[in-house]
Amino acid sequence: MLLVACTHRAPVAPRVQLEHPIMLIEHGTLPPPGYRMAIQINDEPAIVQVSDGRGGPPILYHGHELDPDRVKSIVIIRGKEAREKFHDRKLDAAIVIELK
Repeated sequence: MLLVACTHRAPVAPRVQLEHPIMLIEHGTLPPPGYRMAIQINDEPAIVQVSDGRGGPPILYHGHELDPDRVKSIVIIRGKEAREKFHDRKLDAAIVIELK
């Protein structure tokens, strides 16, 4: 699974919606609808999101779309390891994001 973050250097002014939001892509295609992912940002509790089949829903951080310029690292955890780490038997994958 790939997490795509397209960005350019935009003004620092707050935005209601990002021009290039972070989208979920797996092997060049979007995850199918119903794909369950735990998303953990920094050391905060993980949020489980279910794919809509169109690269969403967007990854939110404190109610706002995640800004690609703030991402320091992304780790993808698949299958069994994700289920064990987040104690959820229905997870397909997990994404651990560290912000700058």
